Amino acid sequence: MNKENPLAKQSKEWLCQAFFNLLEKHDYDEISVKDISLEAGLARRTFYRAFKNKDDLLEYYGRKIIDKYIKELGTLKAAKMSFNQVLNLFFNFWWHQREQVRLLIKKNLFINLLAKITPQSPKLYEYFHAPWHLKATPQQRAYIMSFSVGGFWNILNSWLAKDEPEEPEEMAGLLIQALRRISDFS
Repeated sequence: MNKENPLAKQSKEWLCQAFFNLLEKHDYDEISVKDISLEAGLARRTFYRAFKNKDDLLEYYGRKIIDKYIKELGTLKAAKMSFNQVLNLFFNFWWHQREQVRLLIKKNLFINLLAKITPQSPKLYEYFHAPWHLKATPQQRAYIMSFSVGGFWNILNSWLAKDEPEEPEEMAGLLIQALRRISDFS
């Protein structure tokens, strides 16, 4: 097993936090590796040991947050889970990440994470065994997951971009209600 050095892991976290601190005050293009390193209190060479560039740092954040979300999904028992539980978990998870996500939305960086996640989404379908999943070909799974991820991502983007977003439970209820209305027309 390839365990990451705890000091290297901590440096990555400090650099990510420094990046978000700077992003609150500056546009993405105005932030340099030097700025991030100074804000984190680390040498530039430490930044380059951890990341190739600031795009790589942003991708790291995206992978980290999605891995955390997948881990949360893994806490649900597949045989007993309901779609409502999944929606509540989804909205509650992202609610707790809202400060950084809202900043990414505001700076037009959130969409970049979607482009990185969508190609990985069929693996999520295989990992996450929900009772409503269909037996599908790899091609069907890829389309189902692209559709699902895109929809959830856009809901997340619309929801957290608001000045005063609804509470997670309200969002789950709104979506369930809307999906039921749509299914009435099928």
